[in-house]
Amino acid sequence: MLLCRRLLPRVHTPIRVYAQQIIGSQIHGKALSRSRPANVSVHNALLEAADLVPMLYRTSSTEKELLERVARISTWLPPHMSKKSPPMEKMVEALPDPFAAYTELRRQDRTLAASLPLPILVALSEKATKHGLSTIVDGIAADVLDEFITTSNRQLRVATALLSAARHDPPILGKQKIHSLLVLLRQLDALSVLSTANVSTIVKRIVDNPGIDPYDAKIADILLPIFHQSLIKHSAPKSAKSMSYRPPGDVFIAFGLIHKLIAFDRDRHALHLFQTLTSTCHIPVEAFTEVCHTSAKDENFALVVRSTLVRACLHWSWYNRALDIVATAIRTQLSTDVAVTALALSTLHLALHNASPNHFKHCAWLLCHLTKSAGNVIVPDSMVRLFYDKAMHLQDGPSAEVFYRDTQSPTVIRRIKYPIPRGRSLTWLMNYLSTTSRNVHLARTLAKQVIDEMEPIPLQDRAHFITLAASHGFATSARTLWERYSVGRDREAVLGNASLMLRMVSIFSKLVYRAKAEIEELTASQDEAAQSTASMLDKRQQQLDQFVQFTERVISNFRMSKGSLEETSHYDLSTLARAYITLGRVSEGLDMLKVLLQRYEIPDIYDINIALSAMAELHPRRAVSIMKKMVERGIRPDAVTFGTIIHHAILHGELRLAGYLIGRAKELGCEELSAKTTASLIRASVNVDGAPKSVLKDNLQRAWEIIQSGDVSSVVHSPNTGKYCIFASLRLDDPVMAFRFWETLVKEKTEWGDRKQVFQRRLIADMIQRHCQGGALSRSHGRQMLAQLKERRVLL
Repeated sequence: MLLCRRLLPRVHTPIRVYAQQIIGSQIHGKALSRSRPANVSVHNALLEAADLVPMLYRTSSTEKELLERVARISTWLPPHMSKKSPPMEKMVEALPDPFAAYTELRRQDRTLAASLPLPILVALSEKATKHGLSTIVDGIAADVLDEFITTSNRQLRVATALLSAARHDPPILGKQKIHSLLVLLRQLDALSVLSTANVSTIVKRIVDNPGIDPYDAKIADILLPIFHQSLIKHSAPKSAKSMSYRPPGDVFIAFGLIHKLIAFDRDRHALHLFQTLTSTCHIPVEAFTEVCHTSAKDENFALVVRSTLVRACLHWSWYNRALDIVATAIRTQLSTDVAVTALALSTLHLALHNASPNHFKHCAWLLCHLTKSAGNVIVPDSMVRLFYDKAMHLQDGPSAEVFYRDTQSPTVIRRIKYPIPRGRSLTWLMNYLSTTSRNVHLARTLAKQVIDEMEPIPLQDRAHFITLAASHGFATSARTLWERYSVGRDREAVLGNASLMLRMVSIFSKLVYRAKAEIEELTASQDEAAQSTASMLDKRQQQLDQFVQFTERVISNFRMSKGSLEETSHYDLSTLARAYITLGRVSEGLDMLKVLLQRYEIPDIYDINIALSAMAELHPRRAVSIMKKMVERGIRPDAVTFGTIIHHAILHGELRLAGYLIGRAKELGCEELSAKTTASLIRASVNVDGAPKSVLKDNLQRAWEIIQSGDVSSVVHSPNTGKYCIFASLRLDDPVMAFRFWETLVKEKTEWGDRKQVFQRRLIADMIQRHCQGGALSRSHGRQMLAQLKERRVLL
């Protein structure tokens, strides 16, 4: 200690203070602190400081300063992080002082950094590992592997400390370096120094990797004997205690490791581990019995072992592990075996009940594989409905959409007809398909199936389901469902729903308008072909009469369900007013608003928007003037107000007025217009007659940026928007842009055989062919797009 006392003043570190305190206490006979960790830390710091002394005499002043800073690692503690502070990852970007000093020292002299005292190197390794400092860990590991750190003892201690980095999540040490460090320990005959926890963590990382990594197999070869020895210590009880026994984590890892070893073609190692699990009673006898019954003649080692493991997993309620194993077994089979199918179905039944969001996607993949398999595999109806219910519970719409799409494919339907969702999951899937994913084809198919199969819709969801069908243009399906549920004891749930009434009136008013336009066109051309035109005219007139009668029936039934107007609620009266205005019966719509005024009820912004929409439909500029008066009187328009007038201005060809309103909306703080307004603006901007090509090109580019950055579930991401953008791209002679809009907005959203989509695909394919032949487009790119379009063209 006296020697250290003379040496320590030369090392300017906080250690000097601790050393002086200890030495002073010994000199004056004072008792040392009883805190063992503090004494150990100080003791280590003294040893490290003493070891550094010879290095300080041979180094420059800069290196001395760096060495002094590195020596503080033993007493270094991470800064206190409050709840509002940034996460620990920020510490990695700006390294703390001891680690920053080590990094700089290693950059200047790698040999000197590798020659640091062993306690300092170990402390650097352990603390860098603990706090996820990958730069430090990688540097020290490289020094060990490149033999800058010499002597076997130093290499052993540092390598052992570094391998604890495998326990960090996310991993900070690559598998290649882990393998190299393990090889080094094996050469030193020191694998036994690894702790059981470290070995289990490294093996678990191998098991959890879904892919096949060559280093995983090499690491497993090295660690398997050690892991096997620790596994023998765990044995399942056979007495009454077995009822409450739960296997330890190493056994769970071992199940996955056997599965991995088979994938690595290490059948002998897999069998050895399998026998160990059997001898320790972690694979129950029942698993072997069931395998013998189902696969008695099967000589496939992998299939037999995996089948046994799956049944053992089910015994221990490890459904997710069983799901992983059976999915791999099916992927590696050339044809779906009956035994594997039965195993998959039994696993799926239990896994679906207990699936996490992550593993539910595995269930979806497995179900889709089984439904599309060419054999006689039939998934039970109960399991299909369970899948939809679980998808709704986990809010996993994409998986439900993919599975429903596969079950409705022609190849599957020819073999078997799978059921649609039932209960609340039926409305949930309809809402997801129509509103979130905008898959119009699948949503229309689902609505039609509900009608054809007489699938009952829950009472509380009937109005919402029919509203979804009507709002997305499924007029026939919406009308059929409305007529089905508008009678009987619970008819008020449909007849008296204001949102449903408004949607039905809206869609059928469009059909009335379209029928009238066709009748006018046929009447104008009646002289050219009198006989054929007359029959067509009668047919259209009958359709028009039906549409008008049905619309009147919807409104009258709604009014009857509400009783007298004086007792009708504010919301219902406003909705009724909007319905009349939509039909062009403006005076009747305003009469509904007068009832509100007679009851001394103050109109809200919703009522004002209804009145403005009536005026904007006929005179957009008058609606703007009224909106200006609203602002003068302190009534602030909302996004719906602006969107309504902008929409009608575009329909009237008043693009300058629409531009003015967009600017005015921003001035008043309405930054985000509704998705419906945005869609109208996109359609108008790409469909301007007589616009220069440069303007049209800029508009298309902006439309693409809006579509790319917007919410997929918005109205903007609809096939109707895609249609306008595709034709605008074709007018610009740009097949690549047309293909992008088709792929994003049309491809998966409408039926493949739909006449409009077939026509669009042919136009795009023809232009691709012409551009490839002219040299404006590469043939490889052209072939890729034609393959997606499924159009055959000769590219010379």
